[in-house]
Amino acid sequence: RIEDVDEPRAVPGAERGILATLDRYGFASDGPIVRQSDRAAHYARAIAALDVRGLAYPCACSRRELEAAPVSPAGERVYPGTCRDGIPPDRASRAQRSIRMRVGDAVVAFVDRLQGPQRQDLAREVGDFVVRRADGLAAYQLAVVVDDAAQQVTDVVRGADLLASTPRQIHLQRALGSATPSYLHVPVAINAAGE
Repeated sequence: RIEDVDEPRAVPGAERGILATLDRYGFASDGPIVRQSDRAAHYARAIAALDVRGLAYPCACSRRELEAAPVSPAGERVYPGTCRDGIPPDRASRAQRSIRMRVGDAVVAFVDRLQGPQRQDLAREVGDFVVRRADGLAAYQLAVVVDDAAQQVTDVVRGADLLASTPRQIHLQRALGSATPSYLHVPVAINAAGE
């Protein structure tokens, strides 16, 4: 699939280059190419299913306001729950709102096939996380969970830079009644400057 859910950042011609590279290496698609940019209705249904169960809520916090949030050991800002029980009056007039997934007291543990046992206390290390951005686009976490389920993905192999987001995806899978694939996160190649 083409993971172009972040449409404003999609690079023109990137899809063509990706498909040409896969073809050059002998990879053939076993079905039609799925583009996340075409699947907004599927993501909206998943968010509605979370909302009906009280697992999702609107958030009017700005990025600037969240810069004051505590930082987890992994270096991520931990959402402090500002809008969890309703949008505060000083933010109520804001039109743009994200949708966040409640994490409650969830602790997600799994075994990565290369990195070994993993464990994340979502409330302490992440906080309630975004499933729909304030611009109305589905967040990556939600999009990949919905698409993996639709495509019956059983194994995920990706860069270790995405390892910390895997517990969020497993939490979403459980909430949406989706199967959890087997994960393998490979080291990311970097240059001498750490890029």
